[in-house]
Amino acid sequence: MLTHRMAWLAATVMGVGILALLVAAPGTSAKAALDVGSPLSGAIRAAAGGALEGVAVSAQPVGKTFTISVFTDERGEYFLPPLEAPFEDGTYLVWAQAVGYETARAEVHLGRARPARQDLTLKTVKDFARQLSGAEWLAALPADTREDRRMKEIFRVNCTECHQAGLVFQNRLDEQGWLAIIEVMERATYHGWGGPTNRVSPIIAYHKQELATYLARVSGPGPSPMKFKLQPRPTGEAARHVVTEYDIPIAELPTERASIDGSEWSEGIPSGLHGGGGMHDVAVDNNGNAWITDSVPNAFRTVAKVETKTGQVTGYKLTAPNGVAARGSHGIIRARNGIIWFDTNGSLARLDPATETFELHTPPAPLGVGGSPREDGKGKIWIGNRHGVLQFDPDTKKFRYFQNKTIGDGQTYGNAGDALGNGWWAQFNQDIVGYADASTGQVDEVRMRPPWAADQEELLTPADRAFYHNTGVGTYFGTFARPGSQAPRRLSADLNGNTVWVANWWGYNLAKIDIKTRKATYYRLPIDSHPYATVVDRNHMVWTNLSSDDAVAKFDPKTEKYTVYKLPSIGAELRYIAVDDNTGPDVWVVYRESSRVARIQFRTPAQLQALKSASSGPPAQP
Repeated sequence: MLTHRMAWLAATVMGVGILALLVAAPGTSAKAALDVGSPLSGAIRAAAGGALEGVAVSAQPVGKTFTISVFTDERGEYFLPPLEAPFEDGTYLVWAQAVGYETARAEVHLGRARPARQDLTLKTVKDFARQLSGAEWLAALPADTREDRRMKEIFRVNCTECHQAGLVFQNRLDEQGWLAIIEVMERATYHGWGGPTNRVSPIIAYHKQELATYLARVSGPGPSPMKFKLQPRPTGEAARHVVTEYDIPIAELPTERASIDGSEWSEGIPSGLHGGGGMHDVAVDNNGNAWITDSVPNAFRTVAKVETKTGQVTGYKLTAPNGVAARGSHGIIRARNGIIWFDTNGSLARLDPATETFELHTPPAPLGVGGSPREDGKGKIWIGNRHGVLQFDPDTKKFRYFQNKTIGDGQTYGNAGDALGNGWWAQFNQDIVGYADASTGQVDEVRMRPPWAADQEELLTPADRAFYHNTGVGTYFGTFARPGSQAPRRLSADLNGNTVWVANWWGYNLAKIDIKTRKATYYRLPIDSHPYATVVDRNHMVWTNLSSDDAVAKFDPKTEKYTVYKLPSIGAELRYIAVDDNTGPDVWVVYRESSRVARIQFRTPAQLQALKSASSGPPAQP
């Protein structure tokens, strides 16, 4: 198997409750030096002949714990970026992957002073199901009849909340087998099975028998009606990015990494078990180091720092109120003054990356904080509360509470502060985005209702509608949803503009809200995939992570066009996206199901052409 399993060196760092974990990783530059060639280049061809564009090519130093990946161009050629110290010379495992082909591998010795060329040939494979993304699985489900469309929607909004569809469909079971799985899942939480006494989800319980029958038909022991239409491989701008993936030690098992990390597509989608799942959000400090939250309770780590220049990973433990375990963490941001903020066990934490010191700020009982902190244009921090939102003033250290306009359990998750200093928050359960005028204290709301939502709602039977109404779906009961739900998840504001951008999780769209008129405009994603969060960079580009498709998407508000950048691993289950505006800008995402973090950098055509011109070896012929 390609991926290495190696022990990690753990060391105790001076200070209370701090665990340091040393790893190796590259310090890859965002902009390739124009006078330095690629240390490794080559061409990828099909065994039947012809260059293959948009193929993921990855290189991992033997004995190290990072991977650099690029994608082939229209001639089937790939060019790794120049290596930086301390990773000059060494033996690298190199592999190329594309859906429908076997993985091709080689072992190459290279360095900055020893460029190499490695061509690879890909052979077709008959069964490529495990290589598919979650979006491709969902697209393959039959939808020829009204009932098929209804069951596809019920499956989509109930069985792809915590994991990708491929994790389900890479298994084939009969009806009783699927029923057994569903009966476990009806007591599951985000972090696994809740146990025999955990609360049963009434929505899954209501649909479980018809879901079991449906799953046995589409993914059972007999012939499947699913028809796969593969997404086109990336081309042009969507194939010019560089992805550096850093492996992070598992919090509960600090000498181990995830056993299946998604880097070998034929292994299928990781389950997040055995400690692989849990890392959630990422923020990048002013020195380019990544700080990552741990959303799964553990005894060792609250947040982790990855030093991108040296590769060191350090875990920081803030002791929980019980005096033993580590405090949990979830959302995290870097403010414009360089201070990092994150939520932890009902408190808002302030981290100074320069001194690595922490402060906790807790609102008065019974209020608590959760979700994801954001900074507004006036320097205030906005953070979620179950039934509203809180504004925190870093100068006075005081909280201010704004309650939902519509009474119910909106389950505030994402929130944002806009350029004018006003607050916005996503009421996930109610398809509502709340708004707070900081100057007057008034609260209003914007309902997430794209024109096409009615098409999905019409699939519901009268019995479905009565059940959802009586259960409180859309008002008090959340997480699992009904067809037509938008489920606004994470949002952000353009602090240099007049917009707030919302990721409508179930709706497969981004919503733009004008902060002055509070009018919403909706933009469908180019593929049916779950957008989890939004972030706006200094150039007004809107970025979102597609958690069911192992990709990030950039939306240009001027052209109203998306560009989708694929990742070189599958099953990442991306839960957040961050932009480092001090650099390229670079984009960062966390692989929640495999304890990894990825840095995505972007090459211009001129930079890539200069790299090609300076590289050794004759060009491959198309």
